[in-house]
Amino acid sequence: MRDALRRAERSGRPGLPLGRFRLSRRPGDLLPVLVDEDGGLVLDPGVRIQGVAPSPDGRLVALEVSDDGSENGRVLVVDTSSLTSTEIAGLAVRHARMAWAGEDLHLVDTQERCLRVRRGEPPRTLFTTAAGERATPIGVGGQTVIARTDQERTRLTGTDGAGLLDLPRVRSISAAEDTVLAVTSEELVSLRMPELGTASCRLETLPGVPVHAQAVPGGGLVHLVGDGHSLVVRLRAEAGVLAPAQTVAISRDHDVRTVSGLSWAQGRAWVRTESPAGAPRVRPLEEPARSTSEGRRSRLITVTAEDGVEIELILTGDPGGATLLEVYGGFGIVDLPAFEPSVAAWCDLGGLHVTARLRGGGGAGTSWHTSGQGAGKTRTVADAVTVARELVRLGLTRPERLVLAGASLGGLVAVSAALAEPGLVAGVACTAAPLDPHRISEHPGARHWAAEFGDPSDPAVRAAMDDYSPFERASRFPGGRWPRFLLTTFAEDSRVSAAPTDRLAEELTARGAQVDRVHRPRMGHGGNHLDAVHDFAAAVLDFALDSAHESTGV
Repeated sequence: MRDALRRAERSGRPGLPLGRFRLSRRPGDLLPVLVDEDGGLVLDPGVRIQGVAPSPDGRLVALEVSDDGSENGRVLVVDTSSLTSTEIAGLAVRHARMAWAGEDLHLVDTQERCLRVRRGEPPRTLFTTAAGERATPIGVGGQTVIARTDQERTRLTGTDGAGLLDLPRVRSISAAEDTVLAVTSEELVSLRMPELGTASCRLETLPGVPVHAQAVPGGGLVHLVGDGHSLVVRLRAEAGVLAPAQTVAISRDHDVRTVSGLSWAQGRAWVRTESPAGAPRVRPLEEPARSTSEGRRSRLITVTAEDGVEIELILTGDPGGATLLEVYGGFGIVDLPAFEPSVAAWCDLGGLHVTARLRGGGGAGTSWHTSGQGAGKTRTVADAVTVARELVRLGLTRPERLVLAGASLGGLVAVSAALAEPGLVAGVACTAAPLDPHRISEHPGARHWAAEFGDPSDPAVRAAMDDYSPFERASRFPGGRWPRFLLTTFAEDSRVSAAPTDRLAEELTARGAQVDRVHRPRMGHGGNHLDAVHDFAAAVLDFALDSAHESTGV
């Protein structure tokens, strides 16, 4: 098992160009490091880098680094001419967007202060965001623009507070040279600096669901998922309209691949593509796509839910062996077939890996997401049950060879689905999950989840929680054919509390289920050290093979 994982992990993970630099995990690296355009090491801080912002001339690079898995960060400024780094003392950040104007660095700290940082001076507060407001500094045309977003709209301002443009509420925003690209709930808007000329297109006119968007001079790039597959459309601003200028297909039914990032650097558009068992590759958009699957391709099939809705599945590996079914289904997130060393290792050992795009996710647009929100979350779980049954009906696996897996919200969906009926699956691996929907407020990240889970005081939402809550389902489970459970939490998790997992482990054990309860130190909800990820992945795959009555090979 571990040998198979190490073989897959050796591929590393190349970063997209960021000016003259990349944030890459090279073969042999335990964490991503900052490298130059030729792959030479610029800085290895020995801890996780969770944000990078090069200055326009490339002489300085701001890095946000986190010392553990908690996602709490500090800021280093690297002088690339001397390869030395300086920490900005007393500054606490968490996934801060950073932008340069000359030698001035702009960012927002954990106290919601928008700061200007100049070397040799203490940080200066430009403003403090209002309640419910988010500020995002963007470097464009040699200056910094601030996107200030509340529940209704986004205002683009200068660092002096002067208004530039008002937009509907922006979901994401990027910049390249003199162009800003904003994504709202209904359209893409391109803004040219300094003349403030705009061009736009309606999202509904695009041939798929937008996943990533990246500004390019005079327009933008957008990664779309349409009919289950990834494509990239290049848009050009013409007479106030963003019009398609180029379309690049990335994926097809028997070679499913995804775009995991876009960038503009060195005067070119760049794309990173990958597949579940195929390592990522970075290439200019205009270069012909090559398969990343290295002989093991993924394929797309659909199964039908009880209400007639088609659910997309991405299959990697060989049918008939031990089967690992991965589920999520929430927050409008598209379940992309991204590279995962544990999937490559699982397939090398003869297993079949399945990713299910359940309702609540974002693979088929807004309605697909909203149908799995709030009271609809029980539908997400029902979709997972349908997929498990259909994999058996199609002869791709057997119940005693099938293991469900889910992380975060997906862990809740996986456990709830596994408890739908005796003998549905052999085991369930649940990681860092909010397992008690009735007590969702006990989690540090709960304030961000209200729309997804719904208000428990709403009778319809409460009835749905009564249906899909793992605690309620465990109390109703007839016993006798319990699946095995691997319930994992992380000591540095800044989003999900371990308490409900402890309670559920006790409940399941008391009712006769076999439960492995694991609490892992120095791991968090975000990116983690490769050694820790390796040990965790090996434990999950070992559990899955044991549950599916296979030799572990360890």
